[in-house]
Parts: sequence; structure tokens; C-alpha cells
Amino acid sequence: MVIMKDRSYEYLPVAYRDLVDRIKIPKFQRRLVWSEKKKQDLIETLHKGYPFGALLVAPNINNDKETLQLLDGQQRLSTINSYENNKVSYWKKLNEDVFNNLKEKINLDLADEGQSQLDDSEIEKLLQDTFDLADWTDRYEKMAKDKRRRLRDYIKNARKQIQTYIDLGKLQIPVMRFLGDPADLPEVFENLNKGGTPLNKYEVLSASWANATLTMPADDRRGTQILDLVKGYYQDMKADGEFEVDDFSEDEISSTRKINLAEFGRAFGTYVTGMIPALVGRQSYQVSNEIGFGLLGIIVGIDNRRLVDLNDHLAMIQKNIFSILEKAEKISKNLNSTFSVLFSQNISFKSNPKNPKSAYSTGLSTTFKVLSYFGALWEQDDLDTQISLKFIPQYYVYDFLTGAWTGHGDQRLLDYYPSKKIKNYENQLTKEQFESAFKNWLSENTGVRKTFSKEVKALITLHSNLTYLKGSVPYGEDFEFEHILPKARVLACDTSLKNIHLSALGNGMFLPKALNNNKKDKTLYEVDDDYSMLISNSSYPIREEMSRMLKNLKTNKFRDVNEDIDIRGMKIAKQIVDGLLIKKLN
Repeated sequence: MVIMKDRSYEYLPVAYRDLVDRIKIPKFQRRLVWSEKKKQDLIETLHKGYPFGALLVAPNINNDKETLQLLDGQQRLSTINSYENNKVSYWKKLNEDVFNNLKEKINLDLADEGQSQLDDSEIEKLLQDTFDLADWTDRYEKMAKDKRRRLRDYIKNARKQIQTYIDLGKLQIPVMRFLGDPADLPEVFENLNKGGTPLNKYEVLSASWANATLTMPADDRRGTQILDLVKGYYQDMKADGEFEVDDFSEDEISSTRKINLAEFGRAFGTYVTGMIPALVGRQSYQVSNEIGFGLLGIIVGIDNRRLVDLNDHLAMIQKNIFSILEKAEKISKNLNSTFSVLFSQNISFKSNPKNPKSAYSTGLSTTFKVLSYFGALWEQDDLDTQISLKFIPQYYVYDFLTGAWTGHGDQRLLDYYPSKKIKNYENQLTKEQFESAFKNWLSENTGVRKTFSKEVKALITLHSNLTYLKGSVPYGEDFEFEHILPKARVLACDTSLKNIHLSALGNGMFLPKALNNNKKDKTLYEVDDDYSMLISNSSYPIREEMSRMLKNLKTNKFRDVNEDIDIRGMKIAKQIVDGLLIKKLN
């Protein structure tokens, strides 16, 4: 037996027979159950002797006897249990050709004797070890003994194949036995499942909160919406074909209005992110979990790294559930209203509902950064909230430029908790520090690549909404990011793209799709229409500057071309700073 240990866990193989006697499976109010396809895939994996994911367990001492609480791997273990009790059914589905050949041989012999044919269910019944084959063949009393013996041999041989398909007596299950701080479980769980099923680290909290239930307020719009989101989550999982839902009743949820804490955290995050698309873009369960559970941590004052302790604050959450939902909605709408006018791309979904683009450019967003806004605003009065909402967009850009939320974001987030109040967004940045941050960032992000990064796209969008497209964009029109110095011309001269700052901030702008399609590899000076106003308001190079850039490009004076691109980049930066700084606070 190989055992690997560190301070928080031990990794060891455990015999399947020994494991099933020690495991205590948490009682989930509702649990996700693998689809038949996933179950069959695991059994095939075991048959071939391939490695498979470890189970995550934690010791549970009760009456001096240690049992193991199964925190992750219930689907794997229950599938193996199911196989043990339904070997014939699994074998048939995984060996259809062999099964059909067996049925054909039996029925050919029976047909020769004028006997009735057997269907699938009758063959499966014969394959069960408990079925007496002698009783079966005795029915055919007029059949020669050697033929009856041959029928029994067909079944006996198939039974041997079934019994040896997986030797459960020798099967070793990889087990990770967790010995550390329960607060570390989500991270352990996340690492354990990398590359596996579409679950995330927050699923382990369902085990820790198995008996923690909340009741949504009666006759309350927000509470009903939370319940609908819980139902929708399970419906989505089932529709994806990965899981079915055990013990799931929409009617029961609607009538009792009870859900567990994990379900609430997930639905709460979906509820909030659905109201802040300008900050998070299209919804995903990963982001919803991070926002929902993170926001609950802020509300009750728990470090984001110890969210497992939310269970200890269940009564407080239940008591304030109405005000929590009400306040979350108010803050969400305020934030989205603030950011939507700055990062809207005005992309229409009516003509193409499956358009993969987001209506907002969210390349500067991170989960902890967004959570800090909720933390700062959660207990503020209306006046302080109004002030903070004016300044938050400044910090949204500034914190990106300075990398404030990269690394140890959870520790930084604590400073914005209403229980801490160490940091807030109530003071305006100075123009000097803002422009200095932009200058440093621009010097390190030259944009030597074919396409704009998501961060540059966000800054281009912000610049456009603050300047040349402000208040002049028809709602619903599609837009595209465009290189001012056309990409085709740059690639013709710099094929390796190692020299020109093609996708730097200074070489980008946001143009209506119809205009961009007509322009293609031209500059705005080379198209028929007059775009003098757009050129003026966007810091677009004046005609002489553009002519010089194109000439330098053709003669491989790349340094001079980059200098002009970088100069415009700093102009854009200053326009963004001027647009975000509040000149007079009413």
C-alpha cells in the first residue's frame, strides 16, 4: 500500500470492500446523480484498469469508532455500488455485440427445436447467478441432452465474463483522507476536480451544510425568484446530460419555500450577477458561486477563505433574509447603472440571439474587485453611496492599472468589509496618480499581438463612451474593435508581428460594424464619407500624422510608427482620466 502524506491530508488506496463499510454519505436535501452515460464510462474505466478520480473523505469520530464522511466522490462510489447490484445490466449495455450474439445463438438453437424465441429481458434473467439453469432447460424436455447442455454453456460462459468484468474483491479505490482545517476543504476539492466533472469547489460546502436549511419569505418577489433560480439550476444540470437530480420536486420547493444554504448561496449569486451584467458579462455558475458565497461572507463578516463557517451564521441569515435580498438588489442596480453607460458595446442580440459577444466589455473585472464594491456600499447611507458610486469607476480602472487585485485578493477584500471599514471608495483619486498609473501600464503593455486583449478592449470601450461615441450611438447597432493603423497593412510589412504595437491601446477604436466593413484596410481618410467629427473626438491621428505613419511603416521605421501609436495611447489615457474624474461633486 502506498501512502503519501502532507500536513493536511493523506492519499492512499483502500479496498472497495473495506471502504463501503466505513463510509458515511452526507444526507443532501437534493443531490446530483450521474447520467447513465457517465456511469457506464466509469465502469468501462474500471474494466480497463485505468486510473480514476480520488474520493475525498474526512474522519468522523463517533463512539470511539472512526467512520469516514464522504465529501466528494459520491457519484463514483454509488456507481460502483450500483454495478455490484446490477452487473448484468451494465455488462449488457457495455457489450451489446456480445450480448446480441449470445441471444442470436440461443434463439437459433431454440428455433431449430420449434421453441419460442427469448427477448432481452429473458436473456438478462438467465444471466443472473441466482437463476437455476437446469430448471430452464428442463422446459425443453423433447430437446436432446447435448443441445440443452449447450444452451446452459452459452449462459455459463457469459456469466463468467460478467463476473470477471471487474473484480470488486481486488478493486482499490484512491482516497484522499483530509486531516487539515475544514476551511481549506474548498481549495482541496477544487484541485481534486480539475479536468473532471463540471463541479466547482463550492460543491463541497453542500456536504458541510447538509442540514442547514433556509426558508424564503412568503409572498415575496425576491424570495420567489431565489426559489426559481434553484429550480433552474437543477433543470440546467439535467439538460446538460451530465446529471439527473435525485429527490428533486419543484412543487415541494414552491410549497415549503425551503432550500439548503448551498442552494441559497448559488442562487443568491445568480440573482445578483443577473443584475450586474455591466460588471460580470454573461452569467456562469462559477461566477455566480463566487459572488453569492463571497457576498454572504461579507454580510456576516467571514473571511472569504473560511466560507465553510457560514453555517454558523445560519440564524442571522434567516432573520435578515428579506433585507439581504432587498439591499443586494438596490446595490446591484446602482452599480449596473453606473457601469453600463461606461462599458456598453451596444451590441444587438435581436438579429442574432446566439451572438457570443457580451453587450458589455468586462475585461477589467475580477470577482474580488466587484465584491469590494458590495462590501463598501453595504452599510452606507444614501449620501455616502452616491459619493462612492461616482468614485468607484475611477478605482475600477486604477486598480487594474496598478494590479491591486492580482494576488491575495481575498486578504485585500477584508479591508472593505462593513465589519472592518479599513478601506472605502469615498475619496477621489488625484489626476497625477491616475495618469502616472496609466503611463506605467502603457509602458509595459505594448500590444505586440494580432488582436486586442480583453483588457485593451475594455479601455477602448470606456474611451469611446466617454468621448467620440458619447450620446451619439443608435441603440442596438453592432460595433467592432478596429485597428487605426489597418492590420492588413501592418502584417504586410511586419509579418512576424514582433515590431509594431498593432494591438496597443493607442492603435484601437470602436466603430459601427457597417462603417468598419466598408473601411476594411483603409484609414478613415481613405473612405468616401466625411468622418471629421469622429476623427476629432477620438484622438485619431490627423491627416499628416497618418500619412507619416504609413510612410514609416512602408520603410520599416517601426520605432517611429510605435512612437506615434504610444503618443495616442497616452492621449486616450488622459481622456479617460478626465472623463472619470469628478470636477465638481454636487
